[in-house]
Amino acid sequence: MRNKILLALLLACVLSVSGCYSCHSWLASQGKEPVDPTAKYMWDKNCYAKQTPMPLPEICEPAAPKPKPVKPKPVKVKPVMIVAANAASRTYPCEDCGVVRLDKILPERIQTGADFEYRIRVTNLTNMPLADVIVTDTLLSNFQYKSATPTPNVQGNKLIWVFPTLGARESVEMVGIGVAIAGGIVENCVDVTYRMPLCVQSISVQPMLALTKTGPAEVSICDPIKYVFRIENTGTGPANNVRIIDTLPAGLVTKQGTNKIDIVVGTLLAGTARAMAVEVEAQKPGTYNNRAQAIADGGLKAASETVKTIVRKPVLAITKTGPAMQYLDREITYNISVTNRGDYPAVNTVIEDAVPSGTRFVKVSQGGKQVGNKVIWKVAKLNPGATAKMSITVMPTKMGTVVNTASAVAICAEAVTATAQTEVRGVSAILLEVIDIEDPIRIGENVTYQIQVTNQGTASGTNIRVNAILEQEMQYVSNAGATAGTFNGKDAIKFAPLSSLAPKAVATWKIIVKARGEANVRFRVTMTSDQLTRDVIETESTNFYK
Repeated sequence: MRNKILLALLLACVLSVSGCYSCHSWLASQGKEPVDPTAKYMWDKNCYAKQTPMPLPEICEPAAPKPKPVKPKPVKVKPVMIVAANAASRTYPCEDCGVVRLDKILPERIQTGADFEYRIRVTNLTNMPLADVIVTDTLLSNFQYKSATPTPNVQGNKLIWVFPTLGARESVEMVGIGVAIAGGIVENCVDVTYRMPLCVQSISVQPMLALTKTGPAEVSICDPIKYVFRIENTGTGPANNVRIIDTLPAGLVTKQGTNKIDIVVGTLLAGTARAMAVEVEAQKPGTYNNRAQAIADGGLKAASETVKTIVRKPVLAITKTGPAMQYLDREITYNISVTNRGDYPAVNTVIEDAVPSGTRFVKVSQGGKQVGNKVIWKVAKLNPGATAKMSITVMPTKMGTVVNTASAVAICAEAVTATAQTEVRGVSAILLEVIDIEDPIRIGENVTYQIQVTNQGTASGTNIRVNAILEQEMQYVSNAGATAGTFNGKDAIKFAPLSSLAPKAVATWKIIVKARGEANVRFRVTMTSDQLTRDVIETESTNFYK
């Protein structure tokens, strides 16, 4: 009971000091109206003021032309709770679907003619950035703008701030300085527009091709040319349907006989590379320049550097010399020269010379070796321009034409041959001999002279003619022999020609004469043949005595 009495006394004291106001009177003293007109007392639960929404520029007046954007430096601040009495806040596009919240704070009381500060804050309520955020502050009445941070774009009675982007949950505050030019109500309205683009991120990849081609600088025409291709994806994404194409210059072909290399690589992932080799063949010596290219989907292309390959070839030339004529039983020497007239070394050069028919092997120059019926020389390396020389000696075994052929061949060089011919002749070396069977001879007695013709040569003697001449102390008696003889009745005996005398054969004639007078006489014989260019003369001395 005591407590209740004390509470009643306390309430009476409060009422006696503050007075008892109705709800309407209480709110009217603040320039406000109650939400519920039926509320009686200021302490009733339904005694609270109406919330009058702040008018926005797009509602109060037509929208102004879009201003030229300015890019003030945003002042990033943490969102704070607005506690000032003269403050307003609005969420766009609605309270329950907030994207942007706009806050404005003015001093509760302003002294006319004195500068005052006010603040505008725009906040991104989302977890995504906003674009082209434009804050427009419209000065409606009794308000003169002086400055602001950041500096706005001033268009008439509008202050415009343009923020190209406003990050997620980011706030930007604008601080303005104004002045009330007269007593009464100072009013301005702020508005905000923005874009909320729908952005989808995708990774953009860019494959890039790099192609290298290598090959030998110099090869022999018999060696394959090995080209190595290396294709690399230096980009950030896979290259699809990659191919390497190399159109070969004339004179080069693949092992399949085509003039185009086409390599299907397929998909090449970023940062990976592949290498492959292709062998081609040269159809002729020369210098070959070409480069390859790589293509892939999306118009990707890459080209290699030009590769230069010189294809060289050894070219052998052979000569053989020997006598055009030689006599039987006389040696024949043939000289052989082999020269590399190409531009690449002739490796493992082999020279062969067959011992010709109708001859027998005698000797060979240094380095040669007889193998069966052949003579072989081997030269390990014959450089361009170099010459190897050798010789072979044979003995003809019969008359006729000796044909001698030599050949040379080397790795990657075509075989060459050379031939020399020699006519082998026999020589009819005819020996004429004359002897008297007895010496001295008494006058009146007979003496026999023997004429002997011997073919010491290697060829038959033909058309051999023998004649005898007598001195006056000699008297012809008779003749006999290989051919018939005829006495001219005075001093000469002429024998019929001997048509042929084979090598080593002997022909004999005999003449009998009588000694008629004392003297040292000379029995004279002459001989000619087809093989002789002048007469052969032979004499025999005999003493005739009494």
